[in-house]
Amino acid sequence: MRAPPAVAVRCTGGWPWRLLNLALPALAAGVAAAWSLLHLGASPLPALALGLAVLLLLGRRWHARAQLLQWDGQRWTADGVPGRLQLMIDAGPWLLLRLHTVPGPAPWLAVTAAEAGAAWHGLRAAVYSRPSEITPGATLPDRTAD
Repeated sequence: MRAPPAVAVRCTGGWPWRLLNLALPALAAGVAAAWSLLHLGASPLPALALGLAVLLLLGRRWHARAQLLQWDGQRWTADGVPGRLQLMIDAGPWLLLRLHTVPGPAPWLAVTAAEAGAAWHGLRAAVYSRPSEITPGATLPDRTAD
């Protein structure tokens, strides 16, 4: 089987990924505050203000940093750092990936079909393929008859 061709895609995840990164922490803070206030017998309305405050504080991160995900036919890299790619969620036109790197934490990479453009098919082929076990240019050992 042939290895998939080299591909490079800039990953930001699009607006749904950025919105999810903002809304989940705000929702978690609001729910935890509401539960605490209800446990104390107080009105949970201040929890709404806390959730909105968290949303506003995180709003500065609305423009997520784009990362360049590359497959060169042998290995995956994100912004030049090599690692082992793991598919976390495949939602059709949206992929959530994780690149396990040796020196640090594994970054989460979200990419949409719109971001990838013409490289989308090549990216999906590379994500679902197995890494080649034979390096390019290597020769197979001679087989001798027994």
